Amino acid sequence: ELKLGVRVAGDAIRLTVQDTGRGMGKEVAARLFVPFLTRRPGGTGLGMALVRRTVEAHGGSVRVRSTVGQGTRVEIHLPVWAGEKN
Repeated sequence: ELKLGVRVAGDAIRLTVQDTGRGMGKEVAARLFVPFLTRRPGGTGLGMALVRRTVEAHGGSVRVRSTVGQGTRVEIHLPVWAGEKN
C-alpha cells in the first residue's frame, strides 16, 4: 500500500510518501542518499540522492523513517514559494 500526502504548515509544505513494504534497517537507511549505492538489480542508486539534492537546492529537507517489516515514510519539507502571483 502506498499513501501520498500534502500539507501546508505555516511557511512550509510537507510532502509525504509512505508505504507498507519491507522497510529497511538502520545500516541501509544511513546510506540511503549515497550516489550509486543500490540494493535493486539493475538499479542506478541515484533516485534518493537526486531527490535530496533537488529538495535541498530549493531550500528544503528530506527525512526518512523506516522499520523492517513495516514500511518506510519519506517526508519532504519545502518552503512556500514567495514569488509573484499571476
